[in-house]
Amino acid sequence: MSGMKFNQINVKMQNSQLSEDEMDEPSATGKSRARASYLPAAWEDDTRMNALFTEFRARNANTAGYDNKMKFWVDVIDACVVGEDMVTFSAAELREKLQRKGKKPHCIPAVLEEMHRSKKFITMDQFFAASQESWVAWGFDSLVKKPFSFTTGLLFGSSSSDGDKTRYISLDLVKAKAADVVDRAQSGILPSSALDLATFNELFGDIVSGPALPVVLKHLQRTQQAVVTDLDNQEHATIKFLQRGSASSPRHKVDAKISEADRGVIAVRRSLKKMEDEAAAMHTKVEELDAEVRSLVRAGKKPVAIRVLKKKKLLEKALAQKDVVITNLGNMLFKLENSESDTKVFETYKAGLSALKKTQQDTSLEKIESIVDDIQEAVDIQNEIDEALRSPLRGSGDDVDEDELDRELKDLLEDDATGNLIAELESLKVADNEPIPAKPVTPAPAKRDSSQRGKTGFTQ
Repeated sequence: MSGMKFNQINVKMQNSQLSEDEMDEPSATGKSRARASYLPAAWEDDTRMNALFTEFRARNANTAGYDNKMKFWVDVIDACVVGEDMVTFSAAELREKLQRKGKKPHCIPAVLEEMHRSKKFITMDQFFAASQESWVAWGFDSLVKKPFSFTTGLLFGSSSSDGDKTRYISLDLVKAKAADVVDRAQSGILPSSALDLATFNELFGDIVSGPALPVVLKHLQRTQQAVVTDLDNQEHATIKFLQRGSASSPRHKVDAKISEADRGVIAVRRSLKKMEDEAAAMHTKVEELDAEVRSLVRAGKKPVAIRVLKKKKLLEKALAQKDVVITNLGNMLFKLENSESDTKVFETYKAGLSALKKTQQDTSLEKIESIVDDIQEAVDIQNEIDEALRSPLRGSGDDVDEDELDRELKDLLEDDATGNLIAELESLKVADNEPIPAKPVTPAPAKRDSSQRGKTGFTQ
């Protein structure tokens, strides 16, 4: 992050910390703002809102009315802080956000004090004044010597307890943003575990930036999810995540210290960025000189055009040399950023090899071959046992002639079929009134000759 950007943050925060008189000035347009989506429907009720915009009276005068009014504003402020994404804010800023028809609520400071007492919000001083005892064990020497309160003053100015200017922090939003940062960091987006401030802003600027940045970084540091050093010096500010991983690779802990290797990676990255910016500027200058040469040639100013052309050629040569340096730095940075992953892969291989050797300590090829032979012998014996159990016993009558058995079985089947047929015929019944069918007419037998009649003994 450039010094200019930090100055812009200072200006923005100082402008936001206006006095109550300045904040009470109606908007320049004098027009009513459209109701924000997080505001309740009662916001359109002029009569009720005029009463709610006034200062609080003593609670003992009207306990129910006081409590109802307090609850209304607690809900509104809570919704406003979330809806406007206000990680850090003051009463003056909330009164600006919640103004209605050119009027600003006067009761906001009292409501913030109540929300602070209920630990819904915490003041900036309290947040940055928390114990730093655990930092020493983590090697945060630079932060112990120059704690975050120094950075807070740099970004926000003095954090006084003067009513409207007291700055508060929404711990819920801080935790939510810190969780989003960590989730993205663990998704595999990090080029390396240690980042400079500019790279951090490129990767996470859409999640947290401006006044919320030091607050979220402080929370990451306190929860031991990141190491943050030299944030008061944007040229040397460093953020190192203490856990890396992605969906395709397991997460692993990172050394909880900014090492010389980390500083080397950041130095190379900064140099590369600087070279790329310089190369871009030189490329723009080359294009400008080219256009100037063409213009001079068209104007007939050949001697001047030659001088400009020489300047362009020298600049192109310098640009080509710088491109080589950029390529070399890029290759070096790529190797440095991947060295950490290579180290982890090596450690994984090493651990796997150690485990494999440990499992093979009590085994050898001869032992394995012997066990395999024993298993095969046992299988062969079992097969012989099974075959013996399936063989018929001697003297059990199984030596009868099978052809004779087949013939006997065939006879039994034929007898059985005949018996079934007789049983079916006997089961048939004829009704008493059922007419008996006429006997079929058969032709008369032919007359026999006399010789045949004599033989039978019958006469006609």
